[in-house]
Amino acid sequence: MSSVQNLLRLWLRISSADKFDDATWTPRAAQEAKLLEIVRRNEQTDFGIANGFDKIRSIEDYQRAVPPCDYDAISPYIDRTLRGEQNVLTSDAPMMFATTSGTTGSTKYIPVTPSYLHEYSLGIHTHLYRMYTDYRDILEGKMLVPSSNDVEGHSEGGLPYGAISGYLTRTQPKPIRRFYALPYELAKVKEVEAKYYLTLRHAMPSDVRTIMMPNPSSMVMLADKMATYAEQLIGEIRAGTVDSRYLPKGTPARLGKAEPNPRRADELASILRTTGRLSPVEVWPNLRLLCCWKGGTMPLYLGKLSDVYGEVPVRDLGYMASEGRGTTPLVNSGAGGVLNLTSHFFEFVPEEQHDSPDARFLTADELESNREYFIYFTTSAGLYRYDINDVIRVVDFYRNAPVIQFIRKGQGITSITGEKLTESQVTGALLDVVGVKGYEIEHFTACVEWGEPPRYAFYTEVGESMTGERLRAFATEMDRAISRHNIEYEAKRDSQRLGPPVLRRVAPGSYQLLRQKRVAEGAPEAQVKLPQLSPNMEFGEGLEVREEVTADG
Repeated sequence: MSSVQNLLRLWLRISSADKFDDATWTPRAAQEAKLLEIVRRNEQTDFGIANGFDKIRSIEDYQRAVPPCDYDAISPYIDRTLRGEQNVLTSDAPMMFATTSGTTGSTKYIPVTPSYLHEYSLGIHTHLYRMYTDYRDILEGKMLVPSSNDVEGHSEGGLPYGAISGYLTRTQPKPIRRFYALPYELAKVKEVEAKYYLTLRHAMPSDVRTIMMPNPSSMVMLADKMATYAEQLIGEIRAGTVDSRYLPKGTPARLGKAEPNPRRADELASILRTTGRLSPVEVWPNLRLLCCWKGGTMPLYLGKLSDVYGEVPVRDLGYMASEGRGTTPLVNSGAGGVLNLTSHFFEFVPEEQHDSPDARFLTADELESNREYFIYFTTSAGLYRYDINDVIRVVDFYRNAPVIQFIRKGQGITSITGEKLTESQVTGALLDVVGVKGYEIEHFTACVEWGEPPRYAFYTEVGESMTGERLRAFATEMDRAISRHNIEYEAKRDSQRLGPPVLRRVAPGSYQLLRQKRVAEGAPEAQVKLPQLSPNMEFGEGLEVREEVTADG
């Protein structure tokens, strides 16, 4: 095994880490080279021809020729790609589409081309190499890395769409797959309780040394389920069985198969007798590192990790999305990572200039420490000067490369656990429910609210017909409607990372008082728009709440 480990480290260093490291000395040159590589490859695409790619020779040429865009602007090209048209955005044909929530209520489809997959993987490989260098015995055990389904359906052109994590897991080379504790087939399981149970059933017999899960709340839940199912899991590991209750209809057959392991069962039983419960640090005493998101809203959950994982160090997983992989964290401290200069081309707009027609677009070498920026991606997925609606902060520099940290989603979006809920999605859900059910809703605002788990609060001013029973029914219908409009909100609700929303009926005239407050603060009365989605957790403070109900489920 040691020779395989050494070969893997060598491959990761030569293929990715050395190039990344060299680029941190000269970020401007590295970024221009990456941009021109993308432009040259896609000169003869429909998008490239329309935007004069053949005349672009520099970053400045590119910025003059290609306008910034969001998903709505580029979606006509993506829609054609979904129908199976070739050479529209990229010269290489996509293999699949990665899905995530869009800003208009519909799902976004990001083309995953061979060149984009290579770009995306560069960041992954550099991250892994740095981990393996800092913790050299990690590869003597297993890595616990869950993934999601990469085939949720098929586009009109016949290509699958789903999660890029599932695709990467499914296509792992066999020499690398041996280092992972979980089989690809687990990505197909959507029932939350079953997925956690099967994760533990397949991982607990192994010597797990690294756990990589984006949300730290998932790590906390994994530990909770380990304690809950301790005796049953020990019995099944001993017998080589898998409880059929956690094998929903359609579950891949491989997940129901396991070898008896009485020796491992004896070890776990001894831990249970001694401590009274199973916990990750006792079940996996060689656990070296946890990897998860540490920025944005994650600190709430990070504080809970030490309760079940003790002093196991935590490294940020890196700033990433379906649209691209933005950073590689090099150390455990903080939530920042070095910009992935060799993966994609990045631009930045100072936060205060985002909505200005004269916004100045900066490159990686022009950023300032302790400043916040909106980030724009150019990738081999066919995203050009793409506004992902994320705000990042420059927290440091590594050599000459910026170290950035995700701060929050931009305007019009809330994201407590990664659901990326937009105001337009809330408005669409509201229209659906009120239009069909005839609820008498005068004013409505959804806002984020911390708790165990976090949830959304619906502040509502209603008519006289809205009894307590109808208020609860309305809250439940809104919860379901928002799930239909936002696939990630639905996933977080199904996984219990978001609790059922609470509805608070406020006194008549409350929204008029809010309008008056905004005018008093200097806003023109005609331009006052009271939000239907607010990221402000203090939105409801000062409002007189007359009644409170919680949605079913």
